[in-house]
Amino acid sequence: MQFGRPKGEMTANREFDELAAEFEAQGFHREAELLRRFPRTAWDDELVKGMFVASVSIRDTLRAEKVAQQLVRFAPENPFAYLALCLVKLKQGQTHEAAKAFDRALHFASTFPTYRAQKIHRLCLQGKLDEARQVLRDTMKEYADRWEVQRARAHVLVSSERQAASEVKQAIELLERLARIHPNDPITHALLAQAVCRDEGRGTGDEEKEGRRVANSEWRMAKREQAMRHLRLMAKNLPTLNFTDVDAFIAWEVANQTLAECFRWLKPNWLLERSLVRWLPPRYFVAVGILWGTVAVLLAIAKLFLPPTLFASLVAIASLAFVYNRFAVPVLVWLLAKGT
Repeated sequence: MQFGRPKGEMTANREFDELAAEFEAQGFHREAELLRRFPRTAWDDELVKGMFVASVSIRDTLRAEKVAQQLVRFAPENPFAYLALCLVKLKQGQTHEAAKAFDRALHFASTFPTYRAQKIHRLCLQGKLDEARQVLRDTMKEYADRWEVQRARAHVLVSSERQAASEVKQAIELLERLARIHPNDPITHALLAQAVCRDEGRGTGDEEKEGRRVANSEWRMAKREQAMRHLRLMAKNLPTLNFTDVDAFIAWEVANQTLAECFRWLKPNWLLERSLVRWLPPRYFVAVGILWGTVAVLLAIAKLFLPPTLFASLVAIASLAFVYNRFAVPVLVWLLAKGT
């Protein structure tokens, strides 16, 4: 396959269509038809596109394989990374390995909208809302009908620092529709609880009505009960957290964010957790281990220089901080799941 055109000469869609035409020309009719169903958003990533073109254009197949493997490591969720590896393996005559790589490409082509939704959730958790909105806009062009993308859209609405009452209402309405379709989804219930907690202190735009509403304790109690109902459903449906499951990890981190919004005493815990969300499992757990391992090393060093009383106080503070950080949320989730 040759890609001799200068960069920028063709639009992304024409480049995509030309790639499918190259497959057709080489006799891969089934593969060309499947390729046309690949997500255009995945092809629009300029770095992925550049490394893809490089890997299929290099004549030295060993060098081409190195570039393709680098692309897989850089973008492990992008189907075109595995497609590049497939093409290189075909050049090398390794048809079995090429077929395996193409199957991986097909898998990630089908799960790509889920991956994009996960990315939006992670950006919202990190507070990178401008970046989250940009990824959402790009994703909505192709996957606006996917429920997980709509859930990610609701997360962007809920996370906005300067929300109008209409945006909160829009998020709640969207999430309530999703909850009816997916009643056991913990992220949907977590975001609903978060939106309801925020709505309790927000207005409708009508000052006179708002004054009456805020003064109405029954309305506040109803809102709190609604939030607690969704918190219980969230807790009951949270998956088991392990060292590799990214879906479970994101669900738990959204739950962390929601609990910090609804229970102010968990705010400090969320501020620390937020700094660790940049890493996915298993790197996240390595980072947690390094953090508390560093605390333990510092305490060991402090023992050499501090009076016993002061050292004992530091150990007590560090122990309480560890228990608060690692056990407060799981215990609260357990209590909520039990309906207490």
